[in-house]
Amino acid sequence: MAEPPSAWISHFTSRRMRIKVPEKRRDAAFFDVIRNRLAGWDSVERVETNPLTASILVHFSDAERLLREAAAKNDFLDVEFGVITQPAEPVLTDAAVRSFITGDRTLRGWTHNEIDMRSVVFVLLFVGGLYQLLRGRLSTPAPTLLWYAGSVLGLWREHRADPAAEGAG
Repeated sequence: MAEPPSAWISHFTSRRMRIKVPEKRRDAAFFDVIRNRLAGWDSVERVETNPLTASILVHFSDAERLLREAAAKNDFLDVEFGVITQPAEPVLTDAAVRSFITGDRTLRGWTHNEIDMRSVVFVLLFVGGLYQLLRGRLSTPAPTLLWYAGSVLGLWREHRADPAAEGAG
């Protein structure tokens, strides 16, 4: 029996895994077989294959169950699963949040807690919306910027009566 082709995991999150099989690039029949076999696994929700990029995108419900199932049922790919310890963390969004928090603390320190980043974002969105209104851009830019400015203030959330005010009446 022929050895299964070598594959490597190029992307792994809590719900998706992309596997690359370079030696099978452009082999549509191979990727059809893989898609059908993986689709039968209990942990797999959906499989997308692309023979041109030699990739298999597996959408799954539970990473641990998927890896157990792969150990038991995978006889068609030689994949190194030992390199996966846990799903990748969202590095970029975490860095953006940390930067925003750092900027907020710095701004509050400079202004003695008079101005925060939320206020700056609101002013920028509101001024941008007004600018777009004055330019006559009524279809998309102006309303979008003004809507986001209102969202920063919480204008579009459901308003609930203040329990303290109700008890005072």
